[in-house]
Amino acid sequence: MMSDNKVTYHEVDFLLPAQRFNIQFSYISQKGLPFVREFILRLVHVAPMSKAQVSTYFGLSRRETEEAISDLVQRGELTLAIDGRLALTEKSQGYFTEIGEIPQLSIVQDSGATLSFDLATFSCFSNKNVQDKWKAGIPLKIDANNASQSERLVEKHFQHQFSYILDKGYLSHIQNQNGKERPSVYTVNSVNKLRQLPLRLTTEFQMDIDGKPVEREDYEELNSSECVHELMTIELSRISTPNNFMSIFKSMVSLSDEETLNLFDSRTNLINPKYVEDMQALEEHTASGRETFLGPIYSKVNWQKLQKALAPMLAKRIESKEDKGGGRFTWIAPSDPFWAKSERFISSLSDFIDKSSTKDKQLYKPVLYVPVSDEGDFRVAKQWKHELGQFHKDAKGLAEGFLDGNVEILHLEDEVAVVIYHFAQPETLPVTMPLGYVITNKDLVKQLGKLVNDYIKGSSAFDKPNDCGALDAIAKRR
Repeated sequence: MMSDNKVTYHEVDFLLPAQRFNIQFSYISQKGLPFVREFILRLVHVAPMSKAQVSTYFGLSRRETEEAISDLVQRGELTLAIDGRLALTEKSQGYFTEIGEIPQLSIVQDSGATLSFDLATFSCFSNKNVQDKWKAGIPLKIDANNASQSERLVEKHFQHQFSYILDKGYLSHIQNQNGKERPSVYTVNSVNKLRQLPLRLTTEFQMDIDGKPVEREDYEELNSSECVHELMTIELSRISTPNNFMSIFKSMVSLSDEETLNLFDSRTNLINPKYVEDMQALEEHTASGRETFLGPIYSKVNWQKLQKALAPMLAKRIESKEDKGGGRFTWIAPSDPFWAKSERFISSLSDFIDKSSTKDKQLYKPVLYVPVSDEGDFRVAKQWKHELGQFHKDAKGLAEGFLDGNVEILHLEDEVAVVIYHFAQPETLPVTMPLGYVITNKDLVKQLGKLVNDYIKGSSAFDKPNDCGALDAIAKRR
């Protein structure tokens, strides 16, 4: 749905190199004074006065007054003027900023903390909810000197950002003793690097009502986002692919899909977000068995659309007394550099696999096909194993070329199918634009199933089957 005349067409995670440090430092804090000492100083701060006046004001005996004043003189906080009046010294005057204020004594204390900083802007960010996984995202390249000199640079940035870090609650063990003066860093004693980790920056790519890209928003985790946006632009330019509109148009013809083409403005060849909204409204009111969506299928809202379509079928299979093992649920990945570059993909893949069975029966047989050049492509297979983590056991390699690698398909035999076109328009949009639909029309699902199965069972040559087998097996070949 559009909001503020903007619509999100893709969501990508970027992995910004960061490091965690153990920082030992000393800081200055303000401490209150004992009762009698405080109030004598406050009284003399208002105006110089004699010992007798102090004694009368506090109701102290002469001996008690002498002991209290003698202690303050020895501490260098009171002095006796020629006229016999007591006055504050330069040291004790520093305890006050205005008349009547509670005096505060500055003290230096030692402390330490474990803090994380990114290596581009050196912003300090929370240690909570940070995973050390360099996958399901696009890694950004930072200046090599930032990594090699990180301890020295973090020392400087820690001192500059001390108040900000305090405000964020990252130094919650440092208390302000109810004084007006904030704690301040006195000196940094040591900075030791502990580990390397990524700062995951989830980024929404949006377009306006004319289908043109909208400037990316800044990141609340960073003090300044400008530098990181530049790193992203460089990386996006490096991995972008050529315009594939004509290839996808041919795929639409082979899929007998006229509806999706109607979502583009004939003058600009750009998608019109308003057309998408109109199409969705029409589908909802006509019970067409088709639901159009923009963005990756694994985005939160789109994955919910798929689960809604699957729910009746899954409920029926759970309730059924028969256990036929369920149909095959095939997920064919596209050859798209921006596909699966999100934690949302991993959670959706987990959902795809977990819901395939209950404690008692198999509801469907999940298999994810990811693109490889052939059954000997062990380097790419290893990369996919890393990206998929524990879920790689449910994945197989598929020879590149299915609908030119621009179309992603999910197909559950006889039940539900999803088609997602991945449009590359680098001259207009910085990342590919996934645009697709969920279908429950049995005839269309069957037709799509034949296309999928024909390719999987086919081959590019006599000894080159398209189904290259389990990722594990491909990764072990040399």
